[in-house]
Amino acid sequence: MTDTTLLDQGTTIGGHYVIDGLINRGGFGAVYRGIDLSEGKQLCAIKETYDVTPTARRRALMEAAVLFTINSKHLPRVYDAFEANGRFYLVMQLIEGKTLKQLLILRGKPCSVQEVEYWLIPIMHVLNELHSRNPAVIHRDIKPENIILTPDQTAVLVDFGLTKLYDPNSDTQTTVRAVSGGYSPVEQYVGKTSPQSDIYAMAATIYFLLTLQLPPESVNRSYRDGLISPCLLNPTLSPNLERVLLKAMSVDADQRYRSMNEFAQALQNPSFMPYADTTSIYGGSNAIYVYPQSATTQPQGIDRQSVPVPAPITTPAKQYVHPQPATQPVLPANPNPSHTKPAKPMPEYRPLPSSFNQGCLWGLAQGLLAAFIVLIMKKEVFFYVAIIEGFLFFLLAGFFTTRKGGKSLRAIWTGFWAGIVSTVTFWSVIAIGFAVLVSQNIARQTSNAQQNGSLQDAGKELQNAITAVGATFPFHPAIHQPGTNVVVFLIGGLLCAIGFSLVGGILGTSRFRAKMRKRGYI
Repeated sequence: MTDTTLLDQGTTIGGHYVIDGLINRGGFGAVYRGIDLSEGKQLCAIKETYDVTPTARRRALMEAAVLFTINSKHLPRVYDAFEANGRFYLVMQLIEGKTLKQLLILRGKPCSVQEVEYWLIPIMHVLNELHSRNPAVIHRDIKPENIILTPDQTAVLVDFGLTKLYDPNSDTQTTVRAVSGGYSPVEQYVGKTSPQSDIYAMAATIYFLLTLQLPPESVNRSYRDGLISPCLLNPTLSPNLERVLLKAMSVDADQRYRSMNEFAQALQNPSFMPYADTTSIYGGSNAIYVYPQSATTQPQGIDRQSVPVPAPITTPAKQYVHPQPATQPVLPANPNPSHTKPAKPMPEYRPLPSSFNQGCLWGLAQGLLAAFIVLIMKKEVFFYVAIIEGFLFFLLAGFFTTRKGGKSLRAIWTGFWAGIVSTVTFWSVIAIGFAVLVSQNIARQTSNAQQNGSLQDAGKELQNAITAVGATFPFHPAIHQPGTNVVVFLIGGLLCAIGFSLVGGILGTSRFRAKMRKRGYI
């Protein structure tokens, strides 16, 4: 019998990991909050697996291998893997937040379409990358309980314990038959999964988030489809979106979308192509099938008894039953568009701007502008104007790095790169401009000397030109210990760039959170 005793708080495992409390537990293991003493008491999540058979160990190592090879904020990072006391452990990034199921329980109402797209489409892009590998990597356990929403509204997909490599040329894809009722497709009940299995599970997750209704198990749908139309459970959903979900949740895997990216594109831009399958709802003990209508022709209220029910399409896999008129319910009326306030759309998901790109962009602009100010104005007051302009640009660099989300600490790297690029750009342009001015001064002196009939030697002429041009600049090189002063000057400038960029990052993060709070997303 497998020992399922929980580890006590304060227990040390793996030499330097201390158990700080229990996060969750199940029949196969537990997840603890841990402290890594070797990394300065860094917090982490420690996933414990009771089963240490070769199959269980292989699954745990597969999870670690997948997370090791992809770098995304929508997946947790893995730090370590080891076996101790007859159990297997994975040390992972600690993801703070609530699962989407916990969030729905707290809200007591469905999520908006904009929220769902904002949270899940980035995860779908990550899954598409995993599916595109050779061999394809399949998650096989996508559900609201395995998606954590962090305080900054980033959705993170966790629990890759059922991950499997997919070989389309193999007929034996039956390693582990673990399923989640309502979210697992019918092929997963027999262990034969493919990338389309994750598409079904993701669509079922979206269905639940938008309707608060758990889809019926796919094995039951295979002989009597009792899937309720999403529009009936949530009248604010569009028929186009309903078609997208129903296609992704087709019982037959071949009728689903070909890739997770194709599914994501359909969600963002739902086409108005007619959907071949019917939409089913429960009507007493019988199933009733209705075809979705265009939003422009949909009446405000429909009495089902006045609507002719189309003859169901019979297939060998399903048996359709005609409803009895006496038990036909009345469909709920659609909301009046003139009295419905449209939801303010969530910004379309785009990858956050990288610190490196933002730093180089603003650093280049700042260096060029500051150099031109010094070269053109040639007064001491404008030298200080260039310094103030630099601080402003560093502030804007940090602000634009975080104004669409992300932690304010990202602005530190932005300031670092902005400081380096602006310094190199400034002194490069100054050197070029100085050389141009010196050459112009030499040309003038040569012309004057020719007119006066007295030519100087080239060395003295160059020295006079450099002295004359240098006297016009608002700053002068230090006489004593120039190397030390230059180093101090450069380090000070870099620290100022980082500091002002961090302030801008804090302002950008505050603005983003205020916007999300105003829209009701946090």
